[in-house]
Amino acid sequence: MGSKIEYVDSSQIYATSYVRNSKAIGVLWAIFTICYAIIGVVSFVTPEWIGNIAGDNPGKFGLWSTCYADEQCKGKLEEFVNIPNIPFMAATICVGLAVLTALLTIFTMLFFCFCQTTTVFHICAWLQLISGCST
Repeated sequence: MGSKIEYVDSSQIYATSYVRNSKAIGVLWAIFTICYAIIGVVSFVTPEWIGNIAGDNPGKFGLWSTCYADEQCKGKLEEFVNIPNIPFMAATICVGLAVLTALLTIFTMLFFCFCQTTTVFHICAWLQLISGCST
C-alpha cells in the first residue's frame, strides 16, 4: 500500500492568494474611503475652523464663513451669494463636489454584493479620482 501524493497546480495557489488579497484590499479601501468622506464632510459643514482668538487680530474663518473679534460673522451656506469672496465660493463648490463623490463612492461599494469586483473597483477608482481632483 503505497502513499498517494497529490500535486497541486501552482496557478490554483496563486488564484486563491489573489482572491484573499483582493478582498483585504477592498476592505482597507472602504475603510479609508469612509475616513476621507468623514474628513470632507466635517470640513464642508463646519463654518469656522481656522483662526486665533487670542492674537492681535482675532478672528476665525472657514470654507464659507468668516467671523471677526466681535463675533460678527459673514457668509452662510444657505445663502450662497453671501459668501465673502469668489475664491471661497469656488472652494465651497469644489469641496462640496468632492464630498458628494466620496459619499457616492461609499454607496457604490455596496455593489460588491451584486456585481463583479473588478467593475466595482474601477468605478470606485474613477469616482475617487474625480473627488481628489476637485479638492
